[in-house]
Amino acid sequence: MIKLNRDPHSGGYAYLPLKGVTGFFGPGVEVLTLVKELDAAGYAGDRIEIFHGSKGAEELDLEGKRHGLWVRFMRGLEELFSDEIILFHRADEILRSGGSVVAVFPHGHESEWRQVGEILKRHGASDVTHWGKWIVESII
Repeated sequence: MIKLNRDPHSGGYAYLPLKGVTGFFGPGVEVLTLVKELDAAGYAGDRIEIFHGSKGAEELDLEGKRHGLWVRFMRGLEELFSDEIILFHRADEILRSGGSVVAVFPHGHESEWRQVGEILKRHGASDVTHWGKWIVESII
């Protein structure tokens, strides 16, 4: 089952969607067709997380406001030293403007996350990104 605005921090604060591929969709962009294509490509609903609108922004809690001083401290360090922080700010802006962030978690093979990235882009996603264990890279 697809996870819509589910708390991604239920098992502890998730600093990033590790081993996932994300794409941002502006307000008014329908993602149902995207989900159908992902499902047809073998990425079942339980491997897909969708965050939408202000509720999605609150659940993602990209600044760590609800998760204590340590998380806020770590996010502050990222603000200073990490390039990915720009994506977190952009995701928050997209969500608060009524858009969506879709995260897909393939099985880990490069060919799979590249395929997911292509599917996301075909449906109009911007900032398509693979969040690997050691590297974060834009999928162009």
